[in-house]
Amino acid sequence: MADDGAGRHVVLVGLMGVGKSTVGRRLARELERPFADADEQVELRAGRAIPAIFRAGGEEEFRRLETAVLADLLDRPDPLVVAAGGGVVAREDNRALLDGPAFVVWLRASAAFLVERTDPAHRPLLASDPDPEGALARLLVERAPLYEAVADAVVDVEPFHDGDDKPKRLLARHIVELARAAGGVLA
Repeated sequence: MADDGAGRHVVLVGLMGVGKSTVGRRLARELERPFADADEQVELRAGRAIPAIFRAGGEEEFRRLETAVLADLLDRPDPLVVAAGGGVVAREDNRALLDGPAFVVWLRASAAFLVERTDPAHRPLLASDPDPEGALARLLVERAPLYEAVADAVVDVEPFHDGDDKPKRLLARHIVELARAAGGVLA
């Protein structure tokens, strides 16, 4: 996407439970941009919830839909704030899509932090694992280099939760400052 003065999309990546959707909604308000939750868009496109997509077509079907949704969102001419799915970086196609038209922010947190904020019943990759924290730790080890590869900025979210009753607001404002410092992201 050529920079026409409108700014670039801001895409939040990171593991499930890190706060991409809630921070993304707050960030969109701060930037006065539309917000899109990629997982919600996948569900709308498929006409069913993510666990049902996994049951019917497996992870590969979900990832195919996720790639199509990401491509559509990043192809929009007006800049968005997008909360990407936790595994969006697993496919090379998605990593290529994120390279260029977006300012990508990796929201990073430990598995111990994430397990407290994640309901395994609604997370197909955790639902059948007797050790959700261990599963999150394995996913973090597997995906960290991929998040790092696509990220224009990395934000450790845990310190924002220490002693503040509005951590999402603080995170959103911090990301706005990172975007301003990066140049070309904001109109």
